[in-house]
Amino acid sequence: MKKIQQKTFGTHNNKSVELITLTNKNGMEVSVTNFGGIITSIKVPVGGKMIETVLGFDTFEEYVSEAYRKGYPYLGTIIGRNAGRIKYGKTKINGEAVQLTTNHGENQLHGGFVGFDSVVWNVVKAEENPNPSVTLEYFSKDGEEGYPGNLTATVSYTLLDDNSIQIQYGGKTDKPTILNLTQHTYFNLNHGNESDVLNHTLTIHSDKYVPLVPEFFTPTGEILPVTGTPLDYQNGQLIYEHTDNSFVNETNGDKCIGSVTNAEKTITVEVRTNHAVLHIYAGYYLPELEVKNRKKLGKNTGFCFEAQGFADALNHPNFKSTQLNPDETYNYWTNFKFIF
Repeated sequence: MKKIQQKTFGTHNNKSVELITLTNKNGMEVSVTNFGGIITSIKVPVGGKMIETVLGFDTFEEYVSEAYRKGYPYLGTIIGRNAGRIKYGKTKINGEAVQLTTNHGENQLHGGFVGFDSVVWNVVKAEENPNPSVTLEYFSKDGEEGYPGNLTATVSYTLLDDNSIQIQYGGKTDKPTILNLTQHTYFNLNHGNESDVLNHTLTIHSDKYVPLVPEFFTPTGEILPVTGTPLDYQNGQLIYEHTDNSFVNETNGDKCIGSVTNAEKTITVEVRTNHAVLHIYAGYYLPELEVKNRKKLGKNTGFCFEAQGFADALNHPNFKSTQLNPDETYNYWTNFKFIF
């Protein structure tokens, strides 16, 4: 059995866009494109059928279509340089004021107008052994979307035989900058294509969350207990439709920080990470869009496990910093383990 298959997916800005499919010994399949580092598909075998577990498209043209970009929800992308919102696009690095681009009202969202989600990454390595893996690299120039420093970012996807996807992030810069990467896949574990994810049971092993300023969706700077709020997922509950919050990760990556199980109780996804927080977005603002031969796109039809650093971290001294310095290497990882 061939563990890696690679084919041309399209062309963007005169660069070749590839689609790489990883397959393990159990028949699980993960497809990744070097456009935006997107996970386009994760299929698992259940009851003799291959069940698609994420939102996405089967063609490159759909990912760049005007209809999709109008209500752009970052399906399956790598987010960078910074995950989440930075209020007014203003921050400070080593005490020096930095003005970033503002692509979401008055704020910057997910790295700016053309973030890491919308560029062609280089495929620097694709190998079958010991496990099928692909490594992507992107060079972000000094000043891109307002960020200082020439930055080289890498992300690798490895499909293991325990049915987990290991995502490894790396980065180096020549000036102090911000680097806070995440993976923005929307999961939908339903067997059919028409159901939303409010029938999924979500568990989060964290008793603290980060509240947001309602009109901006930026952090208030507080870290509050989840007890008594709709965000108390400690003992497992159905997904709350308005969930769009970060939960503090105190596991250091050695334990599961979150898990979700479908209504059929046939597929569970567990998350482990060394990132500071696990952000959950329940897809409340997902745009309504017809999708051929895939799960429908609309309100609450997918949810995100965004393992990342604190959003707007440098504006809140009590948050763990997301600053990357020239003498440092960005080194974070996330593991999505599928149980079926």
